[in-house]
Amino acid sequence: MLKHIYLRIMSTKKTLRSKRPSECGGMWNDEKGVKREIGPGVVTSLGHTRQQVGGNQLDGHLTYRSVDRSADRFADRFSPRLNGHVVDGGGEEPSCEGSAERASVPSMGRNPGHATDPHDELMRVLAYASSQVIKSLHLRQHYINSKDYFMSLSLICNQLAAHRFKDHSFWNTLGGKLTALLRIEDVHKTMSVRWLALILNSFARVYVLNEPLLKEASIYVRNCKEENLHTFDISQIANCFAKLNYGDAKLFTHMEQQICERIDELSCQSISNLCNAYSKLSLGSATLFCRLIKAVEKNLNNFKEQEIANILNAYSKLGEKKHYHLFVNFLPHICAKFDHFKPVEMVMIANAYSKCKLFDRTFFSLLCKYTSRNADLFEPSEWAILANVYANFNLRDVELFYLIRKKVSDKEHLLQHRNVAMLLHAFGKLQIRDEAFVINLVKKKKHIIDSLDSRNLTLFYVSLIKLNLRIPMDILANLKRNISNKLHTFTDLALVSICYSSMFLSYFDLKLVSSILLLLNERRANSKSFAHQMHVTLFVLHSVYDFGQFSPKFLLCLHQLLSRAYQHIAQPNYYDINMSAIQKRISPFFPKNCLNVQTEVPVGPFVVDFLLTRKRPAARAACL
Repeated sequence: MLKHIYLRIMSTKKTLRSKRPSECGGMWNDEKGVKREIGPGVVTSLGHTRQQVGGNQLDGHLTYRSVDRSADRFADRFSPRLNGHVVDGGGEEPSCEGSAERASVPSMGRNPGHATDPHDELMRVLAYASSQVIKSLHLRQHYINSKDYFMSLSLICNQLAAHRFKDHSFWNTLGGKLTALLRIEDVHKTMSVRWLALILNSFARVYVLNEPLLKEASIYVRNCKEENLHTFDISQIANCFAKLNYGDAKLFTHMEQQICERIDELSCQSISNLCNAYSKLSLGSATLFCRLIKAVEKNLNNFKEQEIANILNAYSKLGEKKHYHLFVNFLPHICAKFDHFKPVEMVMIANAYSKCKLFDRTFFSLLCKYTSRNADLFEPSEWAILANVYANFNLRDVELFYLIRKKVSDKEHLLQHRNVAMLLHAFGKLQIRDEAFVINLVKKKKHIIDSLDSRNLTLFYVSLIKLNLRIPMDILANLKRNISNKLHTFTDLALVSICYSSMFLSYFDLKLVSSILLLLNERRANSKSFAHQMHVTLFVLHSVYDFGQFSPKFLLCLHQLLSRAYQHIAQPNYYDINMSAIQKRISPFFPKNCLNVQTEVPVGPFVVDFLLTRKRPAARAACL
């Protein structure tokens, strides 16, 4: 029954493609080089395979659309035979299409004499297919629990997901029935891991999380015999769990053992999927990542562009110093085929190098030219990530930020919450005071302030103050109110940054500052960064207020904070910090044999106090 429905879907698509290809939208023609959306947060690759990219992106403040085509390659690679013919089981087709064969599909009130919309026609075929799947679930168990049924079901699910069929009642009903089927004692005799993986990937592609189904799938995979579990199947199962952001420690530990034992059997695509899944869910051991990195280095010349992006994104989450050599080794391969990468992949790679603090002049020179040539292909969220990368490297490229302003303006609605915070952070850190753009962005996105987490709230608030713009009073008041309400969720460093930024007189709020100082003292905050910023904060506080007016409790708090700060200030290497951009500009104007600029202390928007120290006693005597 289901195999005929699947053949009907493929036949309809083939007819639509041949009759009216010009009316196909979205992801129709690989050769046209057009970016194609297949769902929220998902972008297909132009003419290449798609794979899952780590979710949150990018250290919690980074958001990408996933590049995912593993399910389609999955079906392509193992095309089933129906009625004696090989059937195209994968290769995601367009979500559009012209006039369809309607002989076996219910008319549903249509007038046969009138032309139908191509997209609606295919959706009608898919809706009919979904209704037949639901009907089939109520047939006798001996019919459902068969190899032919599961194979056909998985291929239909793949097509429904490929065309964004998001009827949650369908997916929930199907999930419930599959959960029950996986509990049958002898289900392993009829259900192949390959078909189960394709079904689970279909759920992931429409973002339907069914926890009971995933739990039963985990048990099923763990009970599979080793000879029935191909490394490709392992990578696909890991991939779909990662896409749904559902970590199952028992399953991933079980699969890790299989991966380590059969590491040489992994294809490049499987390596990429596994790196992504284990890093995203934080379930991989150091041993696994060491084994995978050896497999990566062994196949360094064989990875496709998206696979390179996935791998670098995955390893960038593990720490900036741990796998430095991997990023260095990939650089020549990236630079050699720079124009083959898609914008989303290039943004992922740039962000990965930013996380690892690995700056390469050639790479960023090529990136600058690439963004200019392909500016129309970048999405607003990708511009935000790119701006953040440039800010992390202190690259004040005015032309790039003008381009960002041009491309993001009037598309602010496409920015996610953390994208807005990232954009503000970049403009603030690089001191690009584009008041018209920033204030317009803040006004249009002010409704997101209440839903920002502590990290993004810090970026939002501190960046605006750094730019010293005329922030609307209602927005500033709402920012302060949210900080006060969520005070205990902030890290010590975030609290110190907020307090430090609030030393600008026009934004100073003693109530907010005092509540932060009391909390920092209660937590016994103590670090080199804390000491520097706290020293400046207390200095400004002392300059503005008469301490005699403060309560004994607050005075004791200030004394304890200052005492902890001076534990660091008294150290000989306290001022051993990297020179900032402004220090580098002014240092040539000081006598080199006498003075050395070691740190700068901003007090207010335009005043900078420089700490000048004598280099050595002999030089000091010579100056006197």
